[in-house]
Amino acid sequence: MQISFVEPLSRAWERMRRMLFAPFELGRWLVLGFSAWLARLASGGGGGGLIGDTSDGGDHLSGLSSKLGGLADAVTNHPVWMALALVGAVIAVAILIALLWVSSRGKLVFLDNVVQERAAIVEPWQRLGRLGNSLFWWRLGFAAIVLALVLAVLAAVVLPAAAASLLDTLRGLSIAAILLGALALAVIAMAALFIVLLLEGFVIPIMYRFDLSAMAAWRTLLPWLKRFPGWFIAYAVVIFFAAIAFQLMVLIMCLFTCCIILIPYVGTVILLPVWVLYRSYSVEFLAQFHPDFDLFEAAALEPAPAEPGEPSRELDSGGEVG
Repeated sequence: MQISFVEPLSRAWERMRRMLFAPFELGRWLVLGFSAWLARLASGGGGGGLIGDTSDGGDHLSGLSSKLGGLADAVTNHPVWMALALVGAVIAVAILIALLWVSSRGKLVFLDNVVQERAAIVEPWQRLGRLGNSLFWWRLGFAAIVLALVLAVLAAVVLPAAAASLLDTLRGLSIAAILLGALALAVIAMAALFIVLLLEGFVIPIMYRFDLSAMAAWRTLLPWLKRFPGWFIAYAVVIFFAAIAFQLMVLIMCLFTCCIILIPYVGTVILLPVWVLYRSYSVEFLAQFHPDFDLFEAAALEPAPAEPGEPSRELDSGGEVG
């Protein structure tokens, strides 16, 4: 078994070129771009943090605490505001869950389009519905676990400071809690990103190839992950630097296109070559570990959508290919 990062990229590039530019068809781009947009509905996100001046941190902290306390009292003491806040929170959570469900199905639809080299929505949406639902429940559970960990870390940061009464003690606890909390959040973020990368790149293709649930696909991948951890970590590093280069490219394109590229769906269609290349690359990289992982070869042997076979015994055990 020989693992390469260049060969899968070359094959993925050729597939992208053949799908999108040989020949160029606007209708194909729009449909394929729509499936890519569905797949990315719940993948977007952002964040940031501000570090204030610590010279007068006590005054700012006490002022912020009083403002938050007043806001909390205003909400809890007025039933109407409390009800509106609860309704708003429920609606926001429901929207997020709905987007997660749609994107879970969309990821499989987009993968199916890339593997079959076509542009379709309705047929793969219906055919892959069971796998999409399994992926949705796994992602929802994973999101709940990550959220619980983040809230636990934040509680560990906030509660010691809230329990302190003296200003000097408050400052000391705040600094220590912030440092430990930031370290814990960084570890959680790195672990979560690595798991999501494995899910996107390998678990979803395994689900598609062998008609497995999300948990069964993870069980199929884990022996290979344990046997060749270095290759998967190296893959994550490559994707990380590629993501940085991609963000720089998006920034430059945004400056020259008046941010048109940031418009939902429109930006996905414009960047469709990138999404097809990335989707193809992870599948090509996975295929190097065992021939049974080769989705493109299986599609060539069985052009029409069909129920994939069960993984071989050698594949389940993560044995080395002879």
